[in-house]
Parts: sequence; structure tokens; C-alpha cells
Amino acid sequence: MNTARQKLVAARTALVLDQPFFGALALQLSLREDPGGCETAWVNGQSLGYDPKFIDGLTHAETVALVAHEVMHCAAGHPWRRDAREPERWNEAADYAINQILADSGFSLPKDALLDPGYAGKSAEWIYDRLPAPPPKGQGGETGESHGAPGPLGEVRDAPSESETTEADWQQAVQQAAAAAKARGALPGQLDRFAKESKEARVDWRSILRRFIQETASADYSWTRPNRRYVSHGLYLPALYSEEMGPIAVAIDTSGSIDQVLLEQFRAEVQAVVDEMRPRRTHVLFCDATLQRHDVFERDDVIEFNPAGGGGTDFRPVFEELRALEEAPACVVYLTDLDGTFPEVAPEVQVLWASTGSDSAPFGEVVAVNS
Repeated sequence: MNTARQKLVAARTALVLDQPFFGALALQLSLREDPGGCETAWVNGQSLGYDPKFIDGLTHAETVALVAHEVMHCAAGHPWRRDAREPERWNEAADYAINQILADSGFSLPKDALLDPGYAGKSAEWIYDRLPAPPPKGQGGETGESHGAPGPLGEVRDAPSESETTEADWQQAVQQAAAAAKARGALPGQLDRFAKESKEARVDWRSILRRFIQETASADYSWTRPNRRYVSHGLYLPALYSEEMGPIAVAIDTSGSIDQVLLEQFRAEVQAVVDEMRPRRTHVLFCDATLQRHDVFERDDVIEFNPAGGGGTDFRPVFEELRALEEAPACVVYLTDLDGTFPEVAPEVQVLWASTGSDSAPFGEVVAVNS
């Protein structure tokens, strides 16, 4: 066994003894010497590849951090989630997503490791959208092992298409490793939270938004078409059908919890849903501690967001404004971090909270939009 491989094996052993969560997961990766294929190290969900010269230049503590770093990429699903994103930028976003967890867990990361407390708890997808695009260096394909520029602790690569190890396999391994570490009293709080979040199915908030509006705003009882289920019994009852969609409402929390990137993504998705569903009108309300702005867009208008405000957060003014309308909206979608004052009584209208923070509300449905 050469020196580089010995150091990596020793690092895995140290993780098994001192950091059992990472140690159990490190054993899922085969070690692959790759002196001509990389400058540092890489991981693809199946193997941990490395240049022996790079490993030889690391201290034991740095080697342990390297193995934990590559393990976290797999635990977070990064080799399976790049899609068509630019590889180098994806590698940076993925590093930001996991390095704070590693630092908080006591690992000795190199000085130039990508760290930003503002990205703590955020997904690589969320971070990617907020990173500046690097200068063009050729086209990265959507499939195969597209490589990004390695960071100080290597790079995350796409999972091989023929790999037998899947993201679901890693999710299961994360739960087992967390349970074993917790039984030993060796699972820090941030890793416990990470394991719980990874257990939950990753849901695209855009599909939830579309489904919510379709289900709550499209359906209405109409006498124009009979309910065929009861016609054979001689009963003429209304069917669940609507000739056109009634008004909908979109509310934006302008207290400072929503950044411009997410605001534009949200506006674009609302526009797409409105173009498809064609509600009679769309109310767009901006509110912090008070209602700051209420814009109304008729069918086929282009939806514009013109935020106003910046104080505290109070959800009551929005629902008071909507309750006073001559024609109440069929549903309300509220973009917020859910850190504010709620109405004491739940409104009659259906509400979807598109949340950048908390995952609970006293009424309505909540979907996370920080991914």
C-alpha cells in the first residue's frame, strides 16, 4: 500500500473512531488512485479519486477533513443534482453548502476553503443561483462526468450513468449513520438537522405552487355541465368544473427576508402559472408591518413586482385587504420567511406559504423555497 492510500485509510479509521457519522459513510466510497485524471481529489457518489502527490502534501488532519468533505457531497446528493448547471459554479455552490457544517463539526479546513455563514443551511441549488457566473471556458455537457475546477478539497463530479449506487442509497446510508452516531452520543446538532432534512423528499416548490393554484382556484361547481355520476339516478347535480378561473392573490413579505434572485424566480413562476391558468385578475400585494402596495393585473397582463417596504412583518394587513374586496380571491400565495404576526382566526381563503424560513404556520400549506 503506497503512502497516499495509507493516509486515506488512516483518515477513514480516524473518522470511524472520532466522527462515527462521517466514518460510516466514508466506508461507502472506494478509493481510486487517479494521478492523471485530477489535480487534487474528486468524488462521484461511488469512488473517491485522488492524485497521490496531492494527498502526500496534506497533514493527517487535512486528510481527515478531505475525506469528510467528499463524504458530505454524497450525503447531500450533489453528484446526482447538477443537471445542466455549469460544472465549476456547481462545484463552488456545493462546497459552500457543506463546508460550514464541516467547520462547525470541528474539521480543519484549509484557509482558502469556501465558507460563508450566509449560506448555512442552504442547498447547493439555492447558492448556485446567487453566485456570479465564471468566465466561459467551453461547454459542460448535461450528462457524463463533466468536471469543474477543483476547490482546495477537490471537486464533486456527476455520478456515472452506469453506477449501481443511487442518491436514494446514500439517503438511506445517511439515516443509518445518523442513528448509529446518535446511539453513541456522537451526533452534533447540525448533523442531526442535516440528517432529518435529507430524509425528507426534495420537493420542487414550483410544482407545488402550480398544483396549489390549479386545485384551489380552478375547481368550482357549475350547472353548465351535469355531474354524470348522478345522471343515471335521475339527479341533475352540478359538476366540479369552471368556465374560467376567478381572481388569485400573491403576497410578498418585504421586511428584508426575500432577496432579489428569489423574488425574480418567484415572479417568473407566477407569470407562467397565470399565463397557463388565465385567472380573471391577479392581486399582487407587498407588505411588511403594514400594507405597502396593492397592484391589480387583469387577464393577459404582464405581472410586475414593484416591492415597497422594509420594516417588520405582519401578515394581518394582507388578509384584511383581501377580505374587503368585492370579489374575494380563490387562493393566496404568500412569499415570506414566516417570522411575523398571524391573524388570530384563519381566513376562509386557501393559503400557500412559500417559505424561506420556518416550515410551520398556524393555517394553510407550507412549501420551502430555499432550494
